[in-house]
Amino acid sequence: MVEPDPAQAELIAAVLREQGCLSAQVATAEAAIADFDRRRPDILFIAADLPGMDGLAATREIKRLAAGRFLPIMLLAHKRDEALLLSSVESGADDFLLKPLEPGLIKARIMVMERVCELQHRVSERKRTIAAMLENERVEQALAERVLSRAVEERNVVMDRLDLLQRSAAIFSGDIVLTQHLPDGGLRLLVGDFTGHGLAAAVAALPIADAFHAMTVKGVSDISLLTELNRKLFQLLPTDRFMAAILVTVPASCTELRWWNGGMPSGWLRTANGLRELTAHALPLGILPDLPCDEVARRVHVRRGDRLLLMTDGLLEAHDTQDEMFVHAGLRQSLASWAPGMPLLPTLREALDAHLAGTEQADDIAIVDLPIEPSIFARRVRLSGQRPRVGWDVAIVLEDERLKSQPTLETLLDPLGLAEGLRKEMVTLETIFTELYSNALEHGVLKLDSSLKATSEGFATFYRERARRLDDLRGARVSVEIRFEPSGEGGCVWLRIWDSGEGFSEESVRALWSDPARPWGRGIPLARELCDTLEFQGNGSQVEATYRW
Repeated sequence: MVEPDPAQAELIAAVLREQGCLSAQVATAEAAIADFDRRRPDILFIAADLPGMDGLAATREIKRLAAGRFLPIMLLAHKRDEALLLSSVESGADDFLLKPLEPGLIKARIMVMERVCELQHRVSERKRTIAAMLENERVEQALAERVLSRAVEERNVVMDRLDLLQRSAAIFSGDIVLTQHLPDGGLRLLVGDFTGHGLAAAVAALPIADAFHAMTVKGVSDISLLTELNRKLFQLLPTDRFMAAILVTVPASCTELRWWNGGMPSGWLRTANGLRELTAHALPLGILPDLPCDEVARRVHVRRGDRLLLMTDGLLEAHDTQDEMFVHAGLRQSLASWAPGMPLLPTLREALDAHLAGTEQADDIAIVDLPIEPSIFARRVRLSGQRPRVGWDVAIVLEDERLKSQPTLETLLDPLGLAEGLRKEMVTLETIFTELYSNALEHGVLKLDSSLKATSEGFATFYRERARRLDDLRGARVSVEIRFEPSGEGGCVWLRIWDSGEGFSEESVRALWSDPARPWGRGIPLARELCDTLEFQGNGSQVEATYRW
């Protein structure tokens, strides 16, 4: 109670005692403010006409000291004054009492404030609970995004030679950039833009990345690759979802560039003679069940020193504070000033940042600036200058703690000097190994159910549960045996993986593997397509695969 009149203060104190409250009285605002942190009161009665600092100023200062905690303050005045009443509300007071005070009215106001405090407490608890749930979801999505991005991007090549800008409008990005070398050493590049953004847009990137890398390494033609990507997307995505894409292939001869543009913004080729626009000429992937039978990739002559610029529509449609799109306010000017042989991305980034200042990014943005030069092509490096003429056999056992880190075929074989003869086929072999090892770990050892991935929420739940079960592993084991046999200019890799889990019946899940509408469980079918043979044995806890080239 901040009340200089002892009689009024005692009247309030008596009512508070009846309510089971402890009370203290000071005569000035300065004393109340000085003692606030020590006492931390639950309710304050402040006289409006205090000596020195008045009650209104005291109310403002005490509300500031409360730092967001709800603290009911009742202002005490001698007369009903409309101006004073308005000023008390503006200063932060929660109620207004007239002197002389009446015990019954004081009691009623205290009971009302107790109910308000209880309601405020409930609201605060719910806000904290919701905030904790949102933060937990954000952390889970960030973890899932790292896992998804690594799975999509880890097999990309020459990314250090590209000028690349990727900005997502949410934690997950619906834009993907994939690169891989062809058997002749040439480079294939795909920039895709799924409908929307966030997890729902990003999750379909996994099967697209798997097919892109495996088929490119095998030298599959542009149209055959596009046909397979279109088939997968049509089967997997809802009818209102698709992927706009531009596919570019630069053979190692470096004399031409092949391109296919399905619903993407125009690509731009900067040559010594000027700009060449690579316009869209086909529908996005996943809309029709099959590509038109007359679909072909376009061709254009290139020379070393030319540069290629690709982008998603998030760049063109980025709005500034005046609601003007970047395609009109910055892109055209940047293209007009693009000098031959020079990267454009630094200029574009600077113009985009200035354009977006003071606004919120509404869509994912991806920009690729590719130099047509020898450094983007594959270089075959062999330690001895010849393929190894002898075979080898190696067995590795991973237990408990070592199962927490996902191994790769290259990291297992490189320290033993055995990876060199497999370099040309390593991307395909890595795909096969990763799918079979993940199957053994996640479904054999950890007993996880892939059907969790049927929804975006389940996808995050799957990887959260995966991390939890890995932390609890005791006595778990995955064994790997790899055998290589050279054959002429090629060879054969035999791979066996078995785990300490309970296994499964292959027949019971074969129908699931053949269901194309299912957004999970595509790894084993992909491995089957790549392998010459793939067979589960025993109770399903052992798998053998062979791959020949």
